[in-house]
Amino acid sequence: MHDQQPEPAQQEDLFVGFANTLEFTRGEPDDQLPDADALLEWLREAGLLSNRARATESGRLRRDDQEAQRRLQRFHRLRDVLRSAADDLIERGDVGSARIRELNHILRHGLHYHQLHHEPGGARFAISQVGDRLDQARAAIAGSFAHFLAEGGADRLRICANDGCRYLFIDRSPTGRRRWCDMRTCGNQAKVARHRARARAAESGRTAPETQLD
Repeated sequence: MHDQQPEPAQQEDLFVGFANTLEFTRGEPDDQLPDADALLEWLREAGLLSNRARATESGRLRRDDQEAQRRLQRFHRLRDVLRSAADDLIERGDVGSARIRELNHILRHGLHYHQLHHEPGGARFAISQVGDRLDQARAAIAGSFAHFLAEGGADRLRICANDGCRYLFIDRSPTGRRRWCDMRTCGNQAKVARHRARARAAESGRTAPETQLD
């Protein structure tokens, strides 16, 4: 028997990685972004905030707990929209107009511009990006999904067939028939479950006549 080869690593789209910050373990949700600090760290790791910007935003939000909660809720809402849109695509092959309007609203709030200014000392120039960093990060995630839809790959979006996992992924296999996020985990679990179900059915069929004689 040959050892099962690991699946090749695939680059994960930004919106997919963000949607999967809501993980499921045996069907129970596990939020990987429970607070503003976790959110900022995820944005930094995703390349949406620099180290300096992360520190600045962290200090600002720690001074204003209500603002921190508002910002966190906006990102959680985007995540809900992404997962709901994925459900729509998989079940109906389309995304509802209400979700598209909400995505466009998020994209508009991410508008920014560049500004030329002197660096300290006045001898050199620099260009800085002006606008709300967190709104820009949120728009970048929404934009990742918008580009994915516009480029025609929507029919390859999948939710893992393991109901206890529900991991979002893009099926880039040649056949386009992947059902599980990973064959080594969820795929094998499904195979084991089917084998056990067949074994129980076979055992039930063998014992049925004896039960009738009792």
